[in-house]
Amino acid sequence: MSDPTTLTRDASATGTPMLELNNVHTYYGHIHALKGISMTVNQGEIVALIGGNGAGKTTTLRTISGMMKPKSGTLTYMGRNAAGVPAHLIMQQGMSHVPEGRRIFPQLTVRENLEVGAYTVGDRKVIEQRIQEGFQFFPRLKERENQLGGTMSGGEQQMLAIARALMVNPKLLLLDEPSMGLSPLFVEAIFDIIQLLNKERGTTVLLVEQNANMALGIAHRAYVLQTGEIKLSGKASDIAKDESVRKAYLGED
Repeated sequence: MSDPTTLTRDASATGTPMLELNNVHTYYGHIHALKGISMTVNQGEIVALIGGNGAGKTTTLRTISGMMKPKSGTLTYMGRNAAGVPAHLIMQQGMSHVPEGRRIFPQLTVRENLEVGAYTVGDRKVIEQRIQEGFQFFPRLKERENQLGGTMSGGEQQMLAIARALMVNPKLLLLDEPSMGLSPLFVEAIFDIIQLLNKERGTTVLLVEQNANMALGIAHRAYVLQTGEIKLSGKASDIAKDESVRKAYLGED
């Protein structure tokens, strides 16, 4: 892997910092999963986090969203301390997390899944408005409004998981492996939606993705995580050209 300082000098984009991690350490029991990572996500960006299996990508998202508590380091969201703040309180501050594996409610209909996603929203009219907005982004969900979530394809379930996360009108959307297990057609559709959300709604996105080529293709900036440490950061287009990244994650010799 290249020297982590190679691209870091150009890593910061113009914009207002929305999320900042500084020297964050997180443990799974006795396993040191995150070893002092530092990263920034600026308002209006798509930031990709790539790395191999076991690199700590999911742990990073779980730490940010309050599902795991860091042992040390600082984590700020919208200028406020967010380290160890419970997930439901983080969500109320405008952050949504779409976990790996989608985790929709299979015995609930599409509409019911969306309503569950809005459990912190008290206004019934607002809930209905956001359901309809979700249907505009994902017309296929409108067609399956009364279908049980568990009977849909993997790609449709991923659309539902994202639409459910949008029910709280998030400022920051965390996406964990949204293309996993999907056909190329659905992968393309999901990435189109991510770009649309960013461009039309101004949603800031932190994207963990196994398909590094696709992720780097839509991201503004990227971080490369390896065994719990940031090894490289910079503009996504620059990282996509890095020889070590091309060999390790883009399948090129």
